Amino acid sequence: MSEKRYNGFSEDDLRMIAHKKVNFRMSVKIHFGVYIISCILLVVLNGLTVGFPWFFFPIFGWLVGLAEHLTAYLVYARGVYPMAKRGVIFHVVSYIFGILLLFVINRYAFTVLWFLIPAFFWGVGLIIHIIVYLVYHRVTTHDEDELKSKKERAVDRELAKMKKKFL
Repeated sequence: MSEKRYNGFSEDDLRMIAHKKVNFRMSVKIHFGVYIISCILLVVLNGLTVGFPWFFFPIFGWLVGLAEHLTAYLVYARGVYPMAKRGVIFHVVSYIFGILLLFVINRYAFTVLWFLIPAFFWGVGLIIHIIVYLVYHRVTTHDEDELKSKKERAVDRELAKMKKKFL
C-alpha cells in the first residue's frame, strides 16, 4: 500500500518540516522579546547614569544576532536549499548589520569615518562571494533541459572521464 505523497514528501516528512519551522519561528519570537526587554533595560540603565549614550553599542551588537536568527528562520521557511545560496544570504545579512554596528560605534566614538575601511574591504569580499555563487553554483538549464550548476556539470564531465578510463 502506497503512502500519499505531497510533491515528493510523505506526511511524516511534512510533519517533521512543520515541526522545525514552528521551532525556528518560536526561537525568533523568544529572541525578539528578549531583545526588546534588554533594549528597554539598557536605555533605562543608561538614563540613570549621566553621560555618554553607551546603550547603542550592545543594542546594535545584539541586533546582528537577532538578524541572523530571523534569516535562519526565513531561509528554512522558504526552502532555500543550496548551501552556497544560503551562504550568500547569511553573508549579506551579516554585512548589512555588521556595518550598521560599526557605523554606530564610529558615529558615537570617533570623528574619523574609519568604518568605511572595513565596509569597503568586507564589501569587496562579499562581492567576490556573490560572483563566485552566480558563476559557479547557480543552477541553470543546459543540455536536455536539465537544471545543473556549473560545478555539477564539471563533476559530470569528470565522472564521464573516469568511467571512460576504467572501461
